[in-house]
Amino acid sequence: MRLGLLVAGLAWSLGAWAQPVDTAAVRADRAERWDQLSDNQLIRVEWAARTWGWPADSLTGRMLRTRMGLKRDSLLVWLEEGGPVGDVRKRVEAIKKRRYQLATEAFNYTGDLRGLDLSLYWYGIYDVEGTWKLRPVRVKAELSEFPSGNGGALEFDLKTDREQGSHFLFGSPVRLDSADLGLVREGSAVLMPGGQADLGSITARDKMYRGNYVLFATGSVQGVGAECPELRDYQLILGHRLSDRNWAQLDTLAPVVDSATTCPPEVYWSGDLMGDGKPDALLYQKIPGGIRLMLYLSDAVPNEEELWARVAEWRMSY
Repeated sequence: MRLGLLVAGLAWSLGAWAQPVDTAAVRADRAERWDQLSDNQLIRVEWAARTWGWPADSLTGRMLRTRMGLKRDSLLVWLEEGGPVGDVRKRVEAIKKRRYQLATEAFNYTGDLRGLDLSLYWYGIYDVEGTWKLRPVRVKAELSEFPSGNGGALEFDLKTDREQGSHFLFGSPVRLDSADLGLVREGSAVLMPGGQADLGSITARDKMYRGNYVLFATGSVQGVGAECPELRDYQLILGHRLSDRNWAQLDTLAPVVDSATTCPPEVYWSGDLMGDGKPDALLYQKIPGGIRLMLYLSDAVPNEEELWARVAEWRMSY
């Protein structure tokens, strides 16, 4: 009896396993597997292909070569946003918002520390044995042991994770490549009316680059002031020069001298921070009760008619 049941059970089992596999049903199962995409993923891939003009087969193949889970999901979102085109679009949008910041390790940071946006990508400008370098840094603020005593406000020392002190620090909403900055102008050039600052090379070896971009000041001196000359109709104009007499483009910058701020600015530093082949600059200016630094970037201009945009300021009172 038991032997008969065992034989019958074995026969039933073999019969069950011997049933043919329904391959059509398996193919109809569109759940995500390592070797296939889900229906939802296929729809999204097709949408990305039509929207951005890409071949759907290539996108599907790339998806299948990507490991299931977070990596495949992230790739799909990236494709939906336009892939490289989407990256460029997001970068441009971030740049146009002009959410930059400027700081320095040389002077204390005063005021509300919440105004320092550490979520930005921070970079330091360093002079390394005569070569200027752009390097990513981590910025931290510590309560200053040596406050200047200005009005009793809290003062903080800004420090980075690098031993060498930076020429200045700036925070960017987009990631930049660490690089040697090439042609750099360092040192003050006071922009009195009629004066100009050549933002190209200032060395004899690189003289061939001189004169591509020039910042010059217009207006007139009306008299002698308490700290600075009395200026009238003062303007800064950045020019892109093709030759000594031909200008490719001129950009009149927003006013920096008014009834309260009467001192002309100085070019403190100039070099290509954004890597677009155009000079950026840091201007220094005396203001009532202190100084300010102004950062001008070529990459953040809202249209092709402008060469520079003033994106950040840093002030110190004394």
